This record gives sequence, structure tokens and C-alpha cells, in this order.
Amino acid sequence: MILQIAGYGFVGMAHALSLSSEDDTTVIYDPAKGYGNWRKDMDALIVCVSTPQAKDGSCNMENVYEIIESAPDVPILIKSTISLEGWRLINRAFPDKKITFSPEFLRAAHAMEDFKKQKVTYVGGGDTAFWSGILSMRLGTTVLTLDPEVLILTKYFRNSYLATKVAFFNQMYDLCNQSGVDANKVLTYTALDDRIGSSHTTITEERGFGGHCFPKDTSAVVKTAEEFGYDLSILRNAIEYNERLHNG
Repeated sequence: MILQIAGYGFVGMAHALSLSSEDDTTVIYDPAKGYGNWRKDMDALIVCVSTPQAKDGSCNMENVYEIIESAPDVPILIKSTISLEGWRLINRAFPDKKITFSPEFLRAAHAMEDFKKQKVTYVGGGDTAFWSGILSMRLGTTVLTLDPEVLILTKYFRNSYLATKVAFFNQMYDLCNQSGVDANKVLTYTALDDRIGSSHTTITEERGFGGHCFPKDTSAVVKTAEEFGYDLSILRNAIEYNERLHNG
């Protein structure tokens, strides 16, 4: 089987290295990084291209569209983060293509470690039977099939909750310093509650949330909400506070 992987960032690299087998030819396509081999005879395609933040804050899916448009009639697995409205547009634009979505929860700095340790992989839409077989066999993971739109929003809201938690603890830190109370003790003892936990509570020198995913994902889901006439006010305020931290 010829498995084409489009996009060779940390998500594409993790898939290329982990899904390879003696029975497959894994081919990378990422011209910006020197990988220009686009196989028209591919048997399956995994889309791992970037979906950066657009100027209006939404998810820019041009890279995903271009790859799908160029692909032959084979099972397609989207691992790139995509928006709800983007998914619906893809399905309207390519009604005859077998397009499956699978959210990825890798940390950029620990992608291979996270990928190998994952116990459950989610897939939805398109040829889920094909991808369930590939992923369960190669990764030894349990594959669950869900509505792809559920999976899209699940990915966004996991990251959005953690980003909001970062902003919340940064505000706790600000108040402690303003009032002369030991911030480290307050943060530590607040996080000891099992319902809260200590993840994403560290106050870094950079302050607030940053990194590869949190800024663009929080912005994208706020724009998605606006498309459907809803104001995600809690998340929007967390984003605004985070921007004030970073912009001084």
C-alpha cells in the first residue's frame, strides 16, 4: 500500500514514523521542507498540513482544500485541525470523496512520545472502517467512531478549556501580587483540589498561553460561534486578557 502523507510538521512526522511498515510505501509531500513526491497512484492519504489563523481569527483551511482537491479517489484522513464550518464546506465541495476526520492531541515538543502512548484514537465520517483497521493494527490503539462534527468541536474545546485555565491562574497570580498574598502558595493549594488539578497552572515568564495550538484554536472556535450567532464570552475574555499580557 502506498500511504501518502501531506504535511511534515510534528503531526505528519509522527504519523510517517509510526505508521510505516514493511508492506507499505510511506511517501511524504511537503514542498516547503523539500518533500515534493506527490504519488497519483497512492492508496490512501493522510492530511497533516497547517491550518493557521486567518486575519479575521478564523481557521485558514486553504492548505487542506488544495490537498483534497488534488487527491485521487482514495480514503482521506484529515489530521489537521479544522473548523466546523470548514468541514461542512469541504463536504459540500467534495461530495464524492471519502473524507474522514480524526482529531490529534499531540504536544509539539513531545509529539512522538504522545503519539506512541495514545490509547484511544477517534475517527468520524468517510471510510471509518478502512482507517480503523489501519490505526488499530499499526498503533495498537482502540479506535472509536463518532460524529466528525462532535470530534471537531471536542478538539477545539479541550484546547480552549486548558487555555482558559492558564488565563484563570494567571489572573489569580495577578491578584495575589496586587494584594501582597503569597501567589505560589495560593496557586499550589488551589490546584490540590482533585477537581482542579495542577496541569496548566504554572505561571511562566512569558505569561498566559501561547505555543502552536492554543492561540489559533481559541480564536477559531470563537469565530465559529460567531458564525452561528453565539458569543463564547468566557473564552473571548480569556483571549483578550491573554493578549493584554503579551502586548504589555
